[in-house]
Amino acid sequence: MIAHDPNEDFLLAGEYVLGVLDGAERDAFERRLPREQALRQYVARWQTRFADLDNGVAPKDVPPALWSKIEAQLSGKQIAKATGPGFSERLWWSLGFWRGASFAGALASLLLAVSVGLLAGRATPQPQIVAVMLTPEGVPGAIAEIHYDGRINVIPIHDFEVPSGKTLQVWTLFDKAKGPISVGLIERTRQALFHRADLPTGQQQLYEITLEPAGGSPTGKPTGPVIVKGFGALPRL
Repeated sequence: MIAHDPNEDFLLAGEYVLGVLDGAERDAFERRLPREQALRQYVARWQTRFADLDNGVAPKDVPPALWSKIEAQLSGKQIAKATGPGFSERLWWSLGFWRGASFAGALASLLLAVSVGLLAGRATPQPQIVAVMLTPEGVPGAIAEIHYDGRINVIPIHDFEVPSGKTLQVWTLFDKAKGPISVGLIERTRQALFHRADLPTGQQQLYEITLEPAGGSPTGKPTGPVIVKGFGALPRL
């Protein structure tokens, strides 16, 4: 029997659950599943992780025509195994959040997994809290990774227009009585790392980015439009 690295297997299981394994790599993974209990446990853990994270996103109805198209494509697939549907088909229907919740939630879960380096296989420390910040239209626009040592890593997902004389300011809200507290400034759309061990960290703590005058808000509180915002969640391994 070929020895497999447990860490690599865990990453493969995450990629498999997200449906990003293709071709021979996916087939090889599925052939191992019936024989290896540890691999099946990894898949179950990823399913639980994504389903739990998606519970934090409000469900949104999907047009019936879209689901009809998806179901037609699924039903048209040839099933190679005589024992019934392949594992990938059973996995699709076992993941209730794909059908019952919004695509925004699924995408947020995917971005969260990527942001903590689990799918990329990076040897980076696991964040204490991760916040997927959404635009007013509900589209993921940035991610905040909050680490145990006070580091806050803000990762924009796409470009934000920053006019001349303006800057992006990151905020967090952990106490409504105190109001939003500034984390720091981002002069342009780029990844930024802040060291703020003085700020509390907790689940459901709000993080947001606003457009402010150059140099930051003159009042110490948000004055410009909210570009993205989202609540912190606890990553689960």
